[in-house]
Amino acid sequence: MLPDAYLRTVLARYDLPAGPNSPAECVAVELKKPITEWAGRYLVGIQFCGSYAAGTRVRGGTDADLLVLLGPRTPLDIDKLYERFFTFLKARNLNPRRQAVSVGLQYHGLTVDLVPAKQEWGASNDCRIFKTERQRVARTNFETHLKTVKDSDVIEEIRLVKVWRNTRNLRFPSFYLNLTVIDALRHKAHHQPAKNIEAVMSYLKDVFPNAPIRDPANFENLVSDDLLKHEKLAIADAAADSLEYIDWSYIVR
Repeated sequence: MLPDAYLRTVLARYDLPAGPNSPAECVAVELKKPITEWAGRYLVGIQFCGSYAAGTRVRGGTDADLLVLLGPRTPLDIDKLYERFFTFLKARNLNPRRQAVSVGLQYHGLTVDLVPAKQEWGASNDCRIFKTERQRVARTNFETHLKTVKDSDVIEEIRLVKVWRNTRNLRFPSFYLNLTVIDALRHKAHHQPAKNIEAVMSYLKDVFPNAPIRDPANFENLVSDDLLKHEKLAIADAAADSLEYIDWSYIVR
């Protein structure tokens, strides 16, 4: 089997259902009630973001990312709102987990990330999120994130790198991973996944540990700060190991 065809069979194995009757959308409907109860009149909306919205999900990762958007008149800043949201979900016996910018749940067998955000004043769709690891508030725009990924035309490669990350148990946040793959393939031809995954592995080995990756919605947010140096080196070492092998079934399986 040719390399491109093999990699596409891998993606088919890791595919997940989407659409109105999919498990992810059914869970989103169920979670709307407790989220609305917590947010009340300050809720602007609950919408898919991240990998589900962008079409970059793979089996074994997050099943649904939901943006919980609060209006600019909501009392308190997003750091305190994050903690109140977490406490509310805990009181409802939903067993929440604190994550980088989201609250994680296992719900009806699915992994769900809820991202509380507070809309900025004005006509833009900018919002404020709480980065728990650094205990700071950041401004960003989820519509810009989504457009950046969809317009990149490297969805296959992003999904393959997620499979690679998951099978090697690497810590590599998905937003950071998305932007890294886009940067690595910026000047490469599209729709040639085998050549492009090799290019991504070379980038991870040689460039990634010291490459500054910035949030396309706010260049002040240095996304590459989301990993420590030893975590970046672990990714670089795993990429170097993968490049040692011609057998694609060793690299991605």
